[in-house]
Amino acid sequence: MRVVAVGMSSSLGSTTTACAAFRAGIIRAKPSESVTTFAPGDKEPQPVFVREVLGSTFGFSGEGRLVAIAMEALEDLRTYVPLESLGRETGIFLALPDFSNGSGPAELAAAAGRLGRRVLGRALEGLGVSWPEARWRFFSGGSAGFALALASARQAMERRDFETCLVGGVDSLVDPDHLRYLLEERRLKTADNPVGLVPGEAGALFVLRSGRSRGEPETASTVDISSVQLGREPHSWGSDRRPNGVVLSACVQAVLGPGPAPKGEVLFITDLNGEEVRAWEWGCALLRLRSDGVVGGAAPFWVPATGFGDVGAAAGAVGAALARHAFLRRYSPARRIVVVSQSDSGERAAFSVSSSGTPGTGGRT
Repeated sequence: MRVVAVGMSSSLGSTTTACAAFRAGIIRAKPSESVTTFAPGDKEPQPVFVREVLGSTFGFSGEGRLVAIAMEALEDLRTYVPLESLGRETGIFLALPDFSNGSGPAELAAAAGRLGRRVLGRALEGLGVSWPEARWRFFSGGSAGFALALASARQAMERRDFETCLVGGVDSLVDPDHLRYLLEERRLKTADNPVGLVPGEAGALFVLRSGRSRGEPETASTVDISSVQLGREPHSWGSDRRPNGVVLSACVQAVLGPGPAPKGEVLFITDLNGEEVRAWEWGCALLRLRSDGVVGGAAPFWVPATGFGDVGAAAGAVGAALARHAFLRRYSPARRIVVVSQSDSGERAAFSVSSSGTPGTGGRT
């Protein structure tokens, strides 16, 4: 699937600004205005830091906040490709906040669909754009939600249902009620919990095509997303056993293919968020990949959460946007970038981003 354009909304700005800011190590953290915490021995409340989208989300919460983020991402996308030019035959595949609360797959899909129609419908209406609802598809699945949407879009393209698809993820973890929940579960990074997550929010949307546009030179450099691999970890969040990396490493190995990857061939972008259990699983997966000879000893990886915070269902899309920008600006340290996802709900995913151009030599590892 060829990437035609990307639009983004994040605490670091729109697509180009955000990718450049992440590369430069810029962080825009601010204390939550609604939630504070007390560390043992403290007499005064301590702030809970978040990575919020500035401006467009002011005064919004819940679904309204998701609508604002989606609108801003669509507006950024519109600067690269007119939304109206995509045509009413374009399919939309969107990952949204996870609803895993013990519901079965049918109930989960129905809840995601209801939320998606409200969020996407209002965002498109606000921009004066219409798309037939019959072409909308919505996905939950936490940080692997974008990969689930990618896999579905690829299947639709292979069936020739669509030649062009809009695929993305939108999520926010900074709602006060959700922050209080994360505090109660001791999942937030605070003064007395250094291995917690920093909540963030983002939206990233990709226009993908199954082939080149008419009139596009065959020699033009392209960025492609391919080899989407999905798995299911039986020991997900809340289980009495830690995940051992078997499912995650299998997804990565399926993307990389047989044989060892040469030095400088692969860079990983992960959804590590500061929590110990994700780091443990990723470490186990790397050990398995190294022992099987799939990757070398020093496999470089980027962690978008260091700049954007944990952005939930938008994590895979943000990772793919960083990968694309690295290829376009020629600072990718590897020929292929593999985006890896470890959802709380158990979904595991990996997919490859590559370019027909020549990789650069710079980058952060």
